Amino acid sequence: MAANNQQLFTSENAKTPKGEKHKIKTFVLYLASGDKSVQAFGKKGGIDVCPNRSKACFEYCIDNQGRGNFDAVKLARLRKTKQYKLNPAKFKGECSAEIGRKIRWWANNRPDWKLAIRADGTSDLGIGRAICDQHPEAAFYDYTKNIGVIRKHAKGHYSNNYHITYSWSGENKLNCLEALLRGYNVAVPFRHLRAGPYQPKKLKWHPDEFLSFPVVSGENDDLRFLDPSPVVVALSPKGRAIHDDSGFVVRGIW
Repeated sequence: MAANNQQLFTSENAKTPKGEKHKIKTFVLYLASGDKSVQAFGKKGGIDVCPNRSKACFEYCIDNQGRGNFDAVKLARLRKTKQYKLNPAKFKGECSAEIGRKIRWWANNRPDWKLAIRADGTSDLGIGRAICDQHPEAAFYDYTKNIGVIRKHAKGHYSNNYHITYSWSGENKLNCLEALLRGYNVAVPFRHLRAGPYQPKKLKWHPDEFLSFPVVSGENDDLRFLDPSPVVVALSPKGRAIHDDSGFVVRGIW
């Protein structure tokens, strides 16, 4: 069991409940993003959970928004990250055990529902990839900025119930193109240059095409494994990210 019987996964967030219209319940594992745990515990107790991040994507990570601003939530995410650092195998085992319990509960109480698991909600460690084959009845999915994961997935290294979407960082255009050409989707945050409090009512917030591939909205839900492919998945920046001008948020008029 996890320390103090804590729940490692949560379904309390702004976006994943949108998938419930498909009778899919999503559970997400949130760790302390980037190297926050290293800053808190040092190298012995902390780990950089997003080694391929850009400065902008780290700054605007969902870990820094919403519930992530509450001290209790920050401490819980730091504690879980330290647990992973100190004993990755044990932590993955606890994740797998919790998922197993959730699968059994939903099978007994909501048998017409399916579970979706995102084990790297604010990290890029491959926790879901390590345990997805233990739970074939659940749909595992992640976003990654590690092009090596895309290459391994293309070679069949992971279970069939594992879906991966590559993520734009503002600094990885060539890798995004490679992912798309391999048949994988790429998630990109878009914002119209004219977006603001006085924007036209029907202003399009994302282009129809990017990197020569069609663009679809990723705001209807977080169920990336239901998207067509290969496409660019448009995400709408939240919070301070709407002001980003580094290239992480792609701006234009379309």
